[in-house]
Amino acid sequence: MTGGIHITRRRFIACVFAAGLYTLTRTSVGRPAGQSRPLIAFMERLAPAIEALTERTTPANWELLHACLYYALAGQYILAGRGIPACLKGGAVLYYPDTPAHHDIKPHVWLETDTHFIDCSALPRWGYIAVIPLQQVARNPAAVIPGVTRLLILEERNDPEFLDHVATHRARFERILRAAEPDHE
Repeated sequence: MTGGIHITRRRFIACVFAAGLYTLTRTSVGRPAGQSRPLIAFMERLAPAIEALTERTTPANWELLHACLYYALAGQYILAGRGIPACLKGGAVLYYPDTPAHHDIKPHVWLETDTHFIDCSALPRWGYIAVIPLQQVARNPAAVIPGVTRLLILEERNDPEFLDHVATHRARFERILRAAEPDHE
């Protein structure tokens, strides 16, 4: 009789696993997962403020299309003001890696929360902030699942040169914010 219970348990586990894969696939193909919809709507409401802050803080000689660092800094600042922590990351990414419509961006800077990849610099490119659940993000080519993976992180940079670059521009960004404060002389 224990053999029967053991087989039933295996079948149950297999069914739960299959249902989970089915649910992941159904929520991933071409549309955001359910838990992403509120964050996407929230980011849409924040988009004008992020765009305005980016335009105000980006160096004059930079094209907004190439200002991903300042979009990320503005997004991080505005999200932090609303109690949402986001880490600034940099490197190279490939959108829709398994499709003919793939689009790579290198070098690139984006945000990550515990649950999502957020690309504020998609605003000037595509007219919206890209919000992708981390379940749909691959960190190496072998992890790309056709029809599910929406983004491949080709490279993450944490080297001293990159970190110094970010620190320099973060200091510039913060100086501009401080200069805009009413108490600042």
